[in-house]
Amino acid sequence: MAKDPAVLLYTQDFLVGTITMTNEQRGKYITLLCLQHQKQKLTLKDLQMYLTDEDIEVAEKFPIQADGFYYNQRMYDESIKRKNYTESRRSNRTKKTNDIDVKKISQSYVNRMENENETVNVNETVNDNLIDNVNSSRHDYWLAVQLEKEIKNMK
Repeated sequence: MAKDPAVLLYTQDFLVGTITMTNEQRGKYITLLCLQHQKQKLTLKDLQMYLTDEDIEVAEKFPIQADGFYYNQRMYDESIKRKNYTESRRSNRTKKTNDIDVKKISQSYVNRMENENETVNVNETVNDNLIDNVNSSRHDYWLAVQLEKEIKNMK
């Protein structure tokens, strides 16, 4: 099984839990959380690579565990929840043995993650259309003004 590349980050909890940290400390903290997600547990060397004596508040977020490693309990719990969720999805899918069931699953699949490039392209198209409409409206307005002037001149 490949390593899950994602974990839920509850932004409000992150902001509240780091409100007294400096921006530099927040950067170190999120970096260590990401590193823990990739490695599962951190070593003293991992912490020393990023933290200085002034980063006590960050270090407290990664207490030493009985196994001698350091890890943030919340990140650990969220990683386990995510792993269990993806396993349950995989298990549900493999239970489907009938080709019709598999086709239904494939057809009902909804991409839950937004493709940021797709959004940019859509926004650019919408903006281009708006600009075209504005330019067209200006041109139509200009023509209407010219026509109105010509009509007045004819009278």
